[in-house]
Amino acid sequence: MSKFKKKRGGEEKEDGGYRTVIFTAIITGVLFIASLLFNGEIISLTFPNNIIFELVKIVIRTILILLFFLFFTISYANYRDLVGKPIGWKELLFLLILSMIQSILNVYVFVLSLLGLILILLYLYLIQE
Repeated sequence: MSKFKKKRGGEEKEDGGYRTVIFTAIITGVLFIASLLFNGEIISLTFPNNIIFELVKIVIRTILILLFFLFFTISYANYRDLVGKPIGWKELLFLLILSMIQSILNVYVFVLSLLGLILILLYLYLIQE
């Protein structure tokens, strides 16, 4: 008699699904903390007064917010899929607002994040069909 129980195909798929949810949730947490540190100016990127470095700082902050939104959406949607319920517009709106709150201190980051989030939502909507 074997020590290990044999798993069926569906159970292995479900375990892999939960591992994916946990892995993307960890990435989401790291991105959220990094975004709060940089966008909340707790950690500031100090560059000489050069326009190129300011643009790089804005792009880094925007990319952190967009990656946070993307990974949070992936993690939450995978979890809802495993539970058997689809993700709704209310949840997406909550994630959008949570992402936009991170960029409230800088107008340029706010505008770029808003445009990026709209493009991501549009992309997710169009690939659903």
